[in-house]
Amino acid sequence: MSDFLKKLEAKHKKTSATETMTIRVTAEEDAAIKELANFYECTRQDLIHDLITEYLLPAWKQLESESTSVDVVPPQHAQDKQHYYVLNTNKVHDVADHDYMLRDGVAAAFEDGYKEKINRFKTGDTIFLYESGKGIVAFGTADGVTQKAPHYGKPDKTHFQKLNGFKKLEKPLSPKDICRVLERNIKFVQTLTYLTDGETLLADLHKQLKQKA
Repeated sequence: MSDFLKKLEAKHKKTSATETMTIRVTAEEDAAIKELANFYECTRQDLIHDLITEYLLPAWKQLESESTSVDVVPPQHAQDKQHYYVLNTNKVHDVADHDYMLRDGVAAAFEDGYKEKINRFKTGDTIFLYESGKGIVAFGTADGVTQKAPHYGKPDKTHFQKLNGFKKLEKPLSPKDICRVLERNIKFVQTLTYLTDGETLLADLHKQLKQKA
């Protein structure tokens, strides 16, 4: 019972903004969910939310951890050779981190084992900012200078580089469209993904921006 009370207390203390989502279930499934909700004296929304936090999010974190363990390191920079990266904006863990990157036009990471990846960016590398659930939402070129800043009061937890020529997209380029442009399947689970064919993606984004201008 003590574990349940701790979780209940944590739920009431949580202040993160919430998003509305709709799911479709059969009449039989809906009846079963209602019965469970009635039995535990909670709403259907509470029941489904608890399932997400107890099972889906831990599965996501495990997948993210496993993907990080097989991180692909790009080859050494040749002179005048531009590299292309997709950087997750960390929205799954903290919306404020996501907002910071888009507001300030920076590529950043915040936790040990992740923040050090920012050091890979060299001057002129293209960084695509990827928002979980939506796709690429912005891009720019790294200035090559990694800076450090506090993160929730912890010194030097934020590692970031400024992105020159920073552009935000009115409509995100979805994961499906990214795969279509590159003509291959990519799973954007890692914090940082190196693209050998990023030039093709960049050309497509510039083409879209010109069409809307």
